[in-house]
Amino acid sequence: MPRPASPLDLGSTPASPPAPAATAEWVVERWVDPDWHAVQQSDEPCPSPGLPAVIPLTEKSLLIGRPSRSRGISPEIDCGDDTGVSRRQAQLTTDGQRWWVEDLQSSNGTYVASAAGPLPETPIIPGQRQELKPDDRIYVGAWTRLVVRKATPEELAGQA
Repeated sequence: MPRPASPLDLGSTPASPPAPAATAEWVVERWVDPDWHAVQQSDEPCPSPGLPAVIPLTEKSLLIGRPSRSRGISPEIDCGDDTGVSRRQAQLTTDGQRWWVEDLQSSNGTYVASAAGPLPETPIIPGQRQELKPDDRIYVGAWTRLVVRKATPEELAGQA
């Protein structure tokens, strides 16, 4: 009868500690933008703006869109309450320092504009990555504005 394995046995492999969770150095703020809604001519009422949802960006490539269980779509940046956003709207990618956005042939387009300028009128070209400048805003759907920025020290501390 074989004896039970002991952690002291030379042939046994000790259990590895769990991997630490990835720390997000970047976040995206998801805002409800009434000004964007006003120019979109959407039949949907604009929700109350309020404070943004802050989403930690822990991957190098993230999908912006609306979830669909039946299609197996689970975007990391979930804009599910804005029906003007496509299921697979756009892709955000990074090299760790810079960010790019690429429209994924969405129905209503993906727009980028500076925070200091007017609202964008022309969508980015689908399939072509556009590098984001530090003050750029991404506009999608009927009312969604996305802001990619470095996480604050408080946000970093809260990710323990």
